[in-house]
Amino acid sequence: MRLLIWFVFVAGAIASRYWFGTQGRIVYALVLLAAIVLFRPQLTILLTHVAAKFGLLKPTIERMPGSLSLVRASAIDEAARPFASELAAQGFVDAGAWNLPPMPKIRLALMVHPTENFLAAIETAAAIGAQVNVHTLYADDSVTTYSNSKLPTPKVRPQVTYVRVPGVSAATLVAQARSERRREGIANVSVAEAPRLYERLYAESIRFRKAQGA
Repeated sequence: MRLLIWFVFVAGAIASRYWFGTQGRIVYALVLLAAIVLFRPQLTILLTHVAAKFGLLKPTIERMPGSLSLVRASAIDEAARPFASELAAQGFVDAGAWNLPPMPKIRLALMVHPTENFLAAIETAAAIGAQVNVHTLYADDSVTTYSNSKLPTPKVRPQVTYVRVPGVSAATLVAQARSERRREGIANVSVAEAPRLYERLYAESIRFRKAQGA
C-alpha cells in the first residue's frame, strides 16, 4: 500500500515537472497537500481498492499481527459516536471502548444486542473514518457479518458469510442482518464475552487471509 502511494506521488511529481516545469511542481505540491488534508479518507479508500485489484495488499496483510489482546480505553472514539447512538436505538448495549496495541491507529467500540445476540464492532481510524461490522455467531462455528465498510471485500474463510453494504447507516445494516441472517443455531453473546469474541474473529480472519495471501 505504501509502495502504491509513493508511486502515485512520484509519478505525479515527474509528470508535473515534465509538462509544467518549476511552476507545475509547486502547483502540484499545493494541490496534493490540499487533497490529502480535505479528502484523506476517500483517497485512502480509493488507493486501497486499487491495491486490492492489483494484488498489492499482501505485504500489508503479512505485517498484521496474528492475534490481538484488547486493552480497555477510557472512551469511544468521537467518530464512532454517531454509529453507537444508532445501535443503541436498535437495542444494543455498550460492551466497552478498546485499544488494539499492535495497531495503535485503530480504535474499537463493541456493542451487544442481548436478546437478538448480535455483536457489533465499530472500528475507527483517521485514515478511513468509522465503519460498523454486525456479527452473528453460530454454534457450528460459522459467522454471518454485515458491514458498511467502504474498503474492498476481504477474503473470508468458508464458514463466514460476509455481506458488504458500503456507507449505509448502522440502523439499515442491522435491519438487513435481522431479515437475512440464518436463525437456527445462533450462539449467545454477552457484554462480558464481547472482547474475547472479537479477538477470536480477528484471529480466525487474519489466519485465513495470510494463508490466502490477501
